[in-house]
Amino acid sequence: MVYKTSVETQKRKDLKKKHIIDTAISVFAFNGYHKTTVKNVVDEADISVGTFYFYFKNKEELFATLYDEVIDEFYETLCASLSNINNEVDVGFSKAIAFFLKAIQCNKPIVKIMLIEAVGLNSEFEKKRAEVTKKFVNYSAGHFEEMKEKNMINVPDIKISALAFIGTLYNVLMDWLQSEEERDITEYAYPITIFNLQALGITYDDEKVKKSINEMLTNGKVP
Repeated sequence: MVYKTSVETQKRKDLKKKHIIDTAISVFAFNGYHKTTVKNVVDEADISVGTFYFYFKNKEELFATLYDEVIDEFYETLCASLSNINNEVDVGFSKAIAFFLKAIQCNKPIVKIMLIEAVGLNSEFEKKRAEVTKKFVNYSAGHFEEMKEKNMINVPDIKISALAFIGTLYNVLMDWLQSEEERDITEYAYPITIFNLQALGITYDDEKVKKSINEMLTNGKVP
């Protein structure tokens, strides 16, 4: 006889798994990846060791799952920010970058664990990181292609422009994470915006750019 998992039972399992992942985010952010143990997560989540291993084989699998979920959130943030660009390209682009950086700022601890401490974790994880970068670049390229067709940007090569755009965000982010200086990454919103507006051949109003960035950083809601 085949037993089927009821909807309610599956829902409870999903909620339990989400609880473990959400707890792990806090634990990894506080202890760092390498110093975190399964016991740390189990104790903080107030679950049994058996419950943990019902959902995850080990700490590495938990982190990989967590990584996927957090990256998906940031990917959706990037998509949402770029998709809101309208005919006022300079204003929309300014808000898009400010919105993305604000989301990063609000999640600095776990972003640092994911991008700094987990580097070189294993070959599978490095492959995953490369796939994530490709995913971000491909989305940006698709969006830039649409913008070029509408004469919103003026660039000779869409893919190179997308690589440069994501590269700008990534390298500024890495520099910020590794810096000993206490500074919000949102302070980089204006120079990053101006650099990319110029690189993409977008005409802009400097005062509108500053105002748009300030409005997004002050009033914009992030995940």
